[in-house]
Amino acid sequence: MRGYTVHLLFHLLAMAAGAACGVAGGLWWFGGDPTGLWLAIGALVVGIIVLILENLYISASQPPPYPPPPAVSHPRIPMPPQRPRERTRPDLEPAAPPPETLLQPSMDVSKAVDQETKTAAAEALDEQWTSNPTTKQS
Repeated sequence: MRGYTVHLLFHLLAMAAGAACGVAGGLWWFGGDPTGLWLAIGALVVGIIVLILENLYISASQPPPYPPPPAVSHPRIPMPPQRPRERTRPDLEPAAPPPETLLQPSMDVSKAVDQETKTAAAEALDEQWTSNPTTKQS
């Protein structure tokens, strides 16, 4: 046990203060000496102070209950780019979608529908709405 000698010294001082308090208290109790009462009170106060100091010493010598937070965080080191792995299982390649599956248009600008096609589609929808009034919603 680290610091055991200091711990033992505190106990010995507390026991000496307790013995002095007992002797002085006995002088006052059995002899009627008023000085004995003051000596007993003084020895009691010294014993309490010694025990408080012992408690402070023990709590100061203990490690903290949790590790302290790091003072400065280190910047993250970027990982080098990795090459794509070679496929080892051709049976896990993505399958082509069935023909009845509708695919969403690509978000790639180079593959986007041109303005002329959009205009033609809008005109076709307008024509459908004007030719068939039963499909209009009110």
